[in-house]
Amino acid sequence: MKNKSYKFLTVFLLIGFMVGTLIGILIWTSMHNVFSIPIGAGLGMLIGIVIGATIDYQKNKQQ
Repeated sequence: MKNKSYKFLTVFLLIGFMVGTLIGILIWTSMHNVFSIPIGAGLGMLIGIVIGATIDYQKNKQQ
């Protein structure tokens, strides 16, 4: 039996990582800062964790 209580956390973590990396690449092309890609990916993952955890908490609270 799979544990689906953290489904949205996983999804938004991956989406946040991809979007953050894309934003980091766009910043890197304009500013040529080497650290913009990992910083963008990290911030995207952080935002994804917050959104996914909030959605999962609300769904688990209702059940």
